[in-house]
Amino acid sequence: MNKTSIFTALFLSMIMAISFTGCKSQKKIAAEKAQQELLAKTNKAIQDLEAMANKEYSSLDELAQDEARLNEIKSYNLEDATANDLITKVEANLASQRTALEEKLAAEQKAKEEAAKAQAQEAQKRDIYYLMDNIQGSGDTQDSNLMITEALALFSSPDVPVLIEIYNDGDIVDYDRPTTAVKYLNKLKDVQRNPDKIKEFKTDANGKITELILTKK
Repeated sequence: MNKTSIFTALFLSMIMAISFTGCKSQKKIAAEKAQQELLAKTNKAIQDLEAMANKEYSSLDELAQDEARLNEIKSYNLEDATANDLITKVEANLASQRTALEEKLAAEQKAKEEAAKAQAQEAQKRDIYYLMDNIQGSGDTQDSNLMITEALALFSSPDVPVLIEIYNDGDIVDYDRPTTAVKYLNKLKDVQRNPDKIKEFKTDANGKITELILTKK
């Protein structure tokens, strides 16, 4: 082998050695960077999980944001005991908080519906009493008959039972002879007295009266 060939071989060996060293160096840098990024991600995940572990929520929107963050952290598949223990605690807390919030919202919604129903019943009660009050003592006139027709439209049928309470002592309640909506309204047309006080009434799904209970005046 001449000197030129030997020099060329040495030169190529040096280049290859430098390249190999450079590759090892780049891989090491990349590995160290990945390790640093994983450590930072783990630390941030632990920090967020600690904040969520005992957190109390005031809205489902706020809760949903943390549920999304928890799912993101779980997708990391972190091999960290502290993080995995915290994930279990956060899952339990979020589930408990969601149940409490949903029950609270359901209770609030039910209260609103009951209040609206009570208001509607009060308005309906005033309408019934107004019509009965105007029917009484009016005689067999066209106007009184029209008011009876209008009043009966509030009932599910003309034969809806009307109970008139004449005695009430705790659990002991006595009623006058049972009558019906149409009979009671026609009776009011013929008498000269105010209608009995409305105590309560029941309605069907359409808001029509299915039972009317009065208190004797």
